[in-house]
Amino acid sequence: MRGGFGRRMSSGSDERFDLRSLDRQALEMLWRYVKKHMGRFILATSAMLIVTVTILLGPYFVKIAIDDFIMERNLAGLNWLLLLMGASYGLFWFSSYWQSYLSSYIGQHIVGDIREDLYAHVQRQPVSFFHQRKTGDVMARITHDVNALAELVSGGFVHLLNDLFTLIGIVAIMLLMNVQLALVSFITIPFILLTVSFLGKRMRTAYRDVREKLAALNADVEQNITGIRLVQALNREAVNTGKFSRLSWENLKANFRAVSLFALLFPTMELSRVVGEGLVLWYGGIGVVEGAVSLGVVMAFFGYVRRLFAPLADLSQVYNTFQEAGAGLDRINEYMAVEPQVQAADGQGKAIEKEDIRGRLTLENIQFSYDATPVIHDFCLDIPPGEIFALVGATGAGKTTLVNLLTRLYDVDSGRIMIDGADIRNMPNPVLRNTIGVVPQDVFLFDTTVRENIRYGRPGADDAEVEAAAGQLSAHEFISGLPEGYNTEVGEAGVRLSGGQKQLISLARAMLVDPRILILDEATSSVDAYTEVLIRRAMEKLLAGRTVLMIAHRFATLQLSTRAGVLHNGKLLETGSHEDLMENSAHYRMLFEKQGND
Repeated sequence: MRGGFGRRMSSGSDERFDLRSLDRQALEMLWRYVKKHMGRFILATSAMLIVTVTILLGPYFVKIAIDDFIMERNLAGLNWLLLLMGASYGLFWFSSYWQSYLSSYIGQHIVGDIREDLYAHVQRQPVSFFHQRKTGDVMARITHDVNALAELVSGGFVHLLNDLFTLIGIVAIMLLMNVQLALVSFITIPFILLTVSFLGKRMRTAYRDVREKLAALNADVEQNITGIRLVQALNREAVNTGKFSRLSWENLKANFRAVSLFALLFPTMELSRVVGEGLVLWYGGIGVVEGAVSLGVVMAFFGYVRRLFAPLADLSQVYNTFQEAGAGLDRINEYMAVEPQVQAADGQGKAIEKEDIRGRLTLENIQFSYDATPVIHDFCLDIPPGEIFALVGATGAGKTTLVNLLTRLYDVDSGRIMIDGADIRNMPNPVLRNTIGVVPQDVFLFDTTVRENIRYGRPGADDAEVEAAAGQLSAHEFISGLPEGYNTEVGEAGVRLSGGQKQLISLARAMLVDPRILILDEATSSVDAYTEVLIRRAMEKLLAGRTVLMIAHRFATLQLSTRAGVLHNGKLLETGSHEDLMENSAHYRMLFEKQGND
């Protein structure tokens, strides 16, 4: 056997999926990838046919050798037959290699192309796409569901044809040689099919249980390692260890159940083969003694019976392979069919290039809703080039939503957002994202070096530019003091750095892009006093000549702005200087007083 049978049995295909419900569009999507490799597929199929023929010839050569040459004492003929058998097995080796190589080549390229296209398609989806789906589900589509196609397209279909033709050929040859002996040999086939079906159903259930237990174990580990600080702070180590031990034991028991069932399979198959050979020996032996069957035929039947079980076992479980692959294909197509709600620029209207941007930001009658719940209402604002505008408001007022709209993570329901009079929907996303830089309050760093984190928004920047951006923010000094300087690994989510250090790196990342418009989501809210001083000293230089929208959580931030606006329940209530708003806006005064006159 090729080993695929064991994988089919243990893969645990999704029994809830019905192949008849597979969307035709999913098959059409798969065909677009398959047809690129039709030439190699034809070659792989041709090699498979040669392999099948050589497999079928082996026992028949034995029959000829015994009946026509050994029994007739024809040594010359026997020598020529041995040469022919050697050539046949050489052809088998050559064709088998190319069948496997071409099948794997086709399958891995198809799977790789689908995975890359799916990943790119998911990357183009708006933030709402990820809010509506669990991260684990998205990852499963890109990894597990694509892998579910791997066995099918990586030779699975070619192997299916090989099994089918081999089985048909064996049955036909055995019937042609001796009908009675063939029928006696087939007695064990129903037993094999029933055994494989019986064990297969229980093994799929057992291996599904293994996956579920392993998923629960992994989730528990991930959650507690991610929150290790809180775990230790609340003295949860003993409790968590006990829970982990229970989950680990459940996983162990599930694996034992699955392995126990799997251990029954091959001894049962071996028993069936031995019974089949015994029947051939018994009935064929009687035939030889009585002169009804030649010894060569009996020996050939031994070879064919041994070859009969592998394709028979594979074919009895082929539905599982197709079912799992169909379920994976259906889920992949479901994602591929999702059109991004935020469409790329179509070239209509006034286009604009980054180098021509002055930085005037205009929001005109903006309306936006989350799932039919209004969030932004008739929002109008004009920020001239170079102005530093602060937006204040209570939690839930809509400040973060505005940031998402400005960067086109979402599109407005109605109204327009314009840069220098050009609708941002007519700007290519790369130009827009390089025009507007965002420094979020909650900094996210990737598990790589300080240098690569700063360079993340501008991969082509050289080391001197990275260090210059860090130097502008007074970050160069602390980075140089790290164990490996700019090449220091920051750890997962920047765990090896302080909050202030991460914020400085985030600022440097945005500044390296050199945006004309800068959005600061309270960039100093999570830093210590010393680091805040460093940022504030550099802020005047950093903000010079840029249009800045500051999301102000603390009123001390307003010292950096020239004008402020009050956002409440998605509406811009008033705009003006700090003094004007204190005098004329009751809502602004309430927010100010709530912070203790900060």
